[in-house]
Amino acid sequence: MSRVGGQSPDSYGLSLTVNVPTASATKKTITNQPLRWAAGAFNAINAIAGEVIQLVAKHPVEDALTPLGVWVAGGNSRVHVFTYTGTAPSLGAGIVADGTGGVKAALGSETGNTSRVLYVDTVRKYVEVLI
Repeated sequence: MSRVGGQSPDSYGLSLTVNVPTASATKKTITNQPLRWAAGAFNAINAIAGEVIQLVAKHPVEDALTPLGVWVAGGNSRVHVFTYTGTAPSLGAGIVADGTGGVKAALGSETGNTSRVLYVDTVRKYVEVLI
């Protein structure tokens, strides 16, 4: 049986190209990696556990010189699918980065979080989130 929802197409939402100055073979940025803005023009870094997601990586990068395509989060302009860790986030709740490339339920103390969980699949451990 089909259902409504699912991840928005690539063209939905604001997309940018950024640099990840901390990316390396040992500190990769993976596809769908939650990111945050960093110091410098158009620089981003992998979000650590508990940080509000500001950007999402469209593809992997393993060095600081490869440009990275990202979706900008925070404008509620697209639905994105993330894997989650820990307890499944509740419908309507916000999410934050889990520090390992996925997300976890927000505690409510994070400021500037406009994300909203729209769908939870506890079997496959993913959520669809309005970012």
